[in-house]
Amino acid sequence: MTGPEPTPLWDLDDLSGPATRKGAPPAKGKRSTNRSTKGRKQPAERDPIARVAVDVPLPHLDRTFDYQVPREWDERVVPGCRVRVRFAGQLVDGFVVERASTTDHQGRLAFLERVTSSEVVLTPGLAALCRAVADRYGGTFMDVARLAIPPRHAAVEAEEMPSADAEAPVVAPGAPAWDRYRWGASYVAALASGRVANAVWQALPGEDWPRRLAELAATVSAAGRGAVLVLPDHRDVARVSAACAELAGALRWWRCRRMWVRRSGIDGGWR
Repeated sequence: MTGPEPTPLWDLDDLSGPATRKGAPPAKGKRSTNRSTKGRKQPAERDPIARVAVDVPLPHLDRTFDYQVPREWDERVVPGCRVRVRFAGQLVDGFVVERASTTDHQGRLAFLERVTSSEVVLTPGLAALCRAVADRYGGTFMDVARLAIPPRHAAVEAEEMPSADAEAPVVAPGAPAWDRYRWGASYVAALASGRVANAVWQALPGEDWPRRLAELAATVSAAGRGAVLVLPDHRDVARVSAACAELAGALRWWRCRRMWVRRSGIDGGWR
């Protein structure tokens, strides 16, 4: 009896392949081993490491700790700014001491949690001073820095900075009103020339004393030096501030005022 010969086994489809019968479920592909990076933080391309002084009270943790800087915060994370980091499971404050390209840490580095402010409050000089004081008197860096750096004032940081085009060199103002006082003119001349000058001043009745103090400050500023005006309360500060801004220029006095508010702890409303 003759008939069609059976197909050889080597011509059949791969018997080990997935089932192809009708109604059979399709075979599942291999699970990809490459996890998607969408939505995950990526480190900054330039100096991706931030060395942070963390605000913790334990003396044996008196050192900096390395954190990764997210790519989107590259320009905001500057040495001396305030940040928030996760430390021992808690969110704590800290200061960025420096940015670096490498780290000695062998494990996985956490990212910064938040940039509280990009305002530089811990300058290199201040950081060195805090370190020296802490080492000299047996304290920690953060104990000293916490006292040296006043609390943040967001309202002052949010103030719009005057245009730099408006800044002009300070010219020593005329101070003819000081001629009414004995030795007043020679006192102003001594300040203008940089000589050491000490004086006790009793303002005459009806005197515009904020303007007189502003004239002295502007005279010193025109000679390339700085002046510190100590006043009893915020009302007097506001009056002298307006007089200094008129004589010294908006931008220069804006910078001085920001420094005064940070150091004194009074907010931008002068309340």
